[in-house]
Amino acid sequence: MKVKRALLIGPFPPPIGGDTVLTLNISRSGYWREHGIALERIDTSPGDRVRVPDEKLTPGDVLRGVRVFLEFVVKLPRCGAVLLCANSRFILTAGLPVIVWCALFRKAVFVKPFGAFLARRICRTQRPWRGFAVAVLRRTTFVLPETKALARELVDEAGLREDRLLVLPNFLQDDLFDVKRSPKRFSGRCAFFGQIKREKGVFDILDALGGAAGTICDFYGPILDRDREEFFRTISTYSNCSYRGTLEPGGVIGVAAGYDAVLLPTYHLGEGCPAVVLEAFAAGVPVVATDWLSLPDIVEDGVRGFLVPVRSPEKIREAIDRFAADERLYESMCGKALAYVESFSERAVIGGILVPLVERALR
Repeated sequence: MKVKRALLIGPFPPPIGGDTVLTLNISRSGYWREHGIALERIDTSPGDRVRVPDEKLTPGDVLRGVRVFLEFVVKLPRCGAVLLCANSRFILTAGLPVIVWCALFRKAVFVKPFGAFLARRICRTQRPWRGFAVAVLRRTTFVLPETKALARELVDEAGLREDRLLVLPNFLQDDLFDVKRSPKRFSGRCAFFGQIKREKGVFDILDALGGAAGTICDFYGPILDRDREEFFRTISTYSNCSYRGTLEPGGVIGVAAGYDAVLLPTYHLGEGCPAVVLEAFAAGVPVVATDWLSLPDIVEDGVRGFLVPVRSPEKIREAIDRFAADERLYESMCGKALAYVESFSERAVIGGILVPLVERALR
């Protein structure tokens, strides 16, 4: 039987972050093999360094784009479909030639944007490049945004075709749902998981909980060089806040299960459907997050956690106090978080949506 081949282009760790871990998990899924699809890979990662969305392009970025495209041209002839997993900047630069090349050779191409920034970056792009970018993206087989809200933005604000959009949410690997969970009572143990940078709200957490009686907060994740010195200087002044290093991909749920709440007071421009929220829910832990972009659809204020305004340390503290004050509400949130996350399993998202989609293109 002829092997069906697809080409996955995207960033792999390092660094460990939402984008790189998602690409890694997509590539490792056993549902590709179940459907007889062999995946080839091209790594687009810039290396072991946390970056920010509006960081300027460097000569190294340009060389990386050229290297990726040349490797893509070599590998494409033996692959029937391409899955491009990328942030908005990569899609609108190095990604456009990939899409054009696929169209020229009549290869299916699926574009999986990371986070929530693609529509806004398209709108910020100067003419005539903006018109060219939209025309190219309309030639994709599908663009796969993370949420319905982001899909609507791409239609209403960026001008993409609705019939070329299909929501593909973030997901958790099936084996991660096997983590043992114990009934919880709120005891003030909080944690942050993710890239440690200002835009993720880490300094707001320190302002809210640093030195507060009855609470602790541990931080896990790689640190942005720009914020490293200030982060360590600030956290060192509080005995109830600690940095615990980084976790391996797949390690968040087991660690999160030992805490009472996960905090994500982010105002990161690229925030879409953060895996850390799903991981917290899979651990049976509610989340305190900001009322930011698509987060209200996932966290749902008062149901699976609390939403707070952006840059509001006092509201973070109030949310923690509400957990402590209402034991029945807290227990209800833990249960509803677990029930909600089942629809974000690898089986539902990769086995039920992505792999069948690519398989149809390979027939």
